[in-house]
Amino acid sequence: MEDKHLYRETQWDVSAEESRAHHGLVAIGFAVLAVLVIAFCIWTFGGRGGAAWEFEADDALPIMTVKVTGGNTVAAPGDYWYPCDEFVQLQLSGGSIPGVEIERVTFDASLKALSVELKDQGDVPTTMDIALTEWRLEPPSGVKVSEVERVKITYQDGSTNEIARADGLAG
Repeated sequence: MEDKHLYRETQWDVSAEESRAHHGLVAIGFAVLAVLVIAFCIWTFGGRGGAAWEFEADDALPIMTVKVTGGNTVAAPGDYWYPCDEFVQLQLSGGSIPGVEIERVTFDASLKALSVELKDQGDVPTTMDIALTEWRLEPPSGVKVSEVERVKITYQDGSTNEIARADGLAG
């Protein structure tokens, strides 16, 4: 009879251990699921930069300038950005045909970085000339232009480049 009692206690101990192990596996499963959901949300919403900005090409904006060796100020020759009071001016260089177009502009407040994704125009022929296109990037409510410290461009081929801030605007 003692053996039967010992068997029941051992069986109960094994069942309790299996139950704890099962609960542990369930907890690990929920933790993994939570991490995947958070990663998905970051990739979908935060990974693409956060707050979306409005943008439009604006030919009326002045050309950007940079200072060169010797102290002279000249027209900026490529991709540059410059903060204005209520918008960020972005200058993009590229062929005049088909022209450079923006797909999306987002801001990551934690990095203080504005991300500009260019539109994938496919494999189309382009002109050999270089055209400068001025863009007006306007922040959503609650975001100030003064928060932007960096601007990075994602090009059609997927490469990314942080562009320089211009020294000023042509008067």
